[in-house]
Amino acid sequence: MQGDLDQYPVADSSDFIESVPVIDVGAVTRDATSAESQAAVDDIARACRDWGFFQVVNHNVSDKLISKTWSQTRRFFAEPVPVKEAVMRSRENPWGYYNNELTKNQRDKKEVFDYTTDGIDPIYSAENRWPSMDAEFRETLRSYRDACTELGLSLLEAFCVGLDLPPAHMHKEFAEDHTGFIRLNYYPVKDPLASSGITKLPKADLGVHHHTDAGALTVLLQDDVGGLQVFKDGFWHDIPPVPGAFVINTGDMMQVWSNDYYQAAIHRVLAMDTSDRYSIPFFFNPSASTEVSPLSTVVSSERPCRYHTIRWSEFRGKRTDGDYADYGPEVQISQYRI
Repeated sequence: MQGDLDQYPVADSSDFIESVPVIDVGAVTRDATSAESQAAVDDIARACRDWGFFQVVNHNVSDKLISKTWSQTRRFFAEPVPVKEAVMRSRENPWGYYNNELTKNQRDKKEVFDYTTDGIDPIYSAENRWPSMDAEFRETLRSYRDACTELGLSLLEAFCVGLDLPPAHMHKEFAEDHTGFIRLNYYPVKDPLASSGITKLPKADLGVHHHTDAGALTVLLQDDVGGLQVFKDGFWHDIPPVPGAFVINTGDMMQVWSNDYYQAAIHRVLAMDTSDRYSIPFFFNPSASTEVSPLSTVVSSERPCRYHTIRWSEFRGKRTDGDYADYGPEVQISQYRI
């Protein structure tokens, strides 16, 4: 893999043999160890190895809640600029609105709103900042966050079973005090900083530049516009919207835990040129005190430990710093490789 990845070609979308799998996880959400769920667990493990991405249906998040969350997302980004900028994110407090984000020191063409669990978060010692909208906005987004957390725990169980571990092996790192968060994404056709006086990098040629996600796994709701792509075997592959599905991808910490059996796939979002796009990722991250290293079932004399231990709170903090300014090369798990 050499040079600028964004210059690599896009795969033919008609080649359905080479596409991200769609998996029915109904049985997994009930019991990841049941005979009924075995096929889905195997499919998930295979997708994590081959793609780092898959889509899930029959996921147990209600259509009504999803519809309400979409409505509140569009409503927020339609608010006047002063309402959004009143809760502007900063390096000190990453919760709220932002329209000048960097990925690998390149500006993204998007607006975002981030929120996490309630109370003071343990990494930044900050708390959610909600815009001056009615209570329905907060209540809907909290309910959606909680539903995504339940789905994330079910998927985490499937990930563990796929690594020959008990399904609840990682619960202690997530169930009570995870540091996951939800991002509302808006990818407008018009550059949100085109006529602003905000100091910015001049070019925003992608919605999100290529990257991997820092945490364990991501649960993404995307609209019907499209634009999400994953890099595999020298090509960018479209991840087409599937009605009623969530897109799931593995993150850096899961790659480390699995000792490279599961891949944190490189992905990006194209810049919008004809239609605005919205998406809602839930980044399922471990507790602040978690120290991440390869799990016992994936380390052997034939496959020794490939990573030094990573302190999650430190890694997360360094990764977030790069959202705001160029503080040098963005932290990557490759820096911890043995």
